[in-house]
Amino acid sequence: MKKPRIVITAAANNFHFIKDLCPAFSEDYDIKMICGPYGEEIRNADLVWMEWADGINLVLLESDLKFKKVILRLHRYEVFGQRVLNDISRLSHEARHKINKLVFVSKKVKEIATMHFPWMCESVVIPNLIDTDKFPFTDRQKGYNILMLGRMSYVKNLPLALTMFHELIKLDSNYKLHVVGEISDPELKHYVYNFLDKTGIHTNTYFYGRMDNDKLPEFMKDMHYICCSSLFESQGIGILEAMCCGLKPVIFDFPGAENIFPDKWRWIDRTGFIQNILSPDYYPIEYNSFVLDRFSIKNKIHLYENLIAEVLELSYRVMDPADRMCCAYPPDGKHCGPAKGKIDIQIAGYIKALKGEL
Repeated sequence: MKKPRIVITAAANNFHFIKDLCPAFSEDYDIKMICGPYGEEIRNADLVWMEWADGINLVLLESDLKFKKVILRLHRYEVFGQRVLNDISRLSHEARHKINKLVFVSKKVKEIATMHFPWMCESVVIPNLIDTDKFPFTDRQKGYNILMLGRMSYVKNLPLALTMFHELIKLDSNYKLHVVGEISDPELKHYVYNFLDKTGIHTNTYFYGRMDNDKLPEFMKDMHYICCSSLFESQGIGILEAMCCGLKPVIFDFPGAENIFPDKWRWIDRTGFIQNILSPDYYPIEYNSFVLDRFSIKNKIHLYENLIAEVLELSYRVMDPADRMCCAYPPDGKHCGPAKGKIDIQIAGYIKALKGEL
């Protein structure tokens, strides 16, 4: 039997968050990520998966190309860029009508998006998933190495991390902060040099610049904590990858963090940060299990399989009864109400994603 064909398109050819899902889909679908030309490939596709609501994907929606089915997935980026918001606001009714299913990667991203665009209420929330095989678990004892990971833009809030770290080493100078990722803004570089010089913490702070993903697991074997001080994260993929390796999360309570991480790993002030680090509670296998259970491709790929199955009107993977809600996370906290009738008992996994019951 011929496999249904899925074509994946991405703004600026950014397939970073989708590429690891493709091998998991390949058993049931003919998957192809394309950078163009788009005409013939899209006309022959049973499903076009648009990764990001930006660039070429918005152009394609407004084009005269004929689509059989479309899934559009949005991340944090789209709901904070004014240019992108302007472009989405100009989408015609016809273009929006081509989208069979709109997907968000977190509750908070959906909440913000629906404040801008009420029509996005009718969408689902399914998190990004990671290939946990690429981030093998290493058991370890509580130690002194704190990792901060990612491209250091202003969103990552490196100044806050440095301030908290300075407070920590006033209490115990054995701790080390390891920052992996390029510093994107010149002003931020000057801030860092100035802060290290005036506080004297340069002997406890290490900057490595950008590091290839395949080198990170080995590097993380010597780390003990993954620190996040971000202003905002949709999920924090770097946090989850480090937790998968066994690092304890120390996460600033950014908007929506409460939907992803339990209270015990989040901090909002100096006291919370210090307590999280100095606490004797240190359980690497718990951090690993948290990721495996909730965000691994192996254990959660059915959430996306059922999404695709619904759009293509195929059989579902998970069996359990559930009611459909037309809106998972509206800004006012109220559901739009149940859809008419019951859903086939086979789509419970998909509905759990929609409701956030991961």
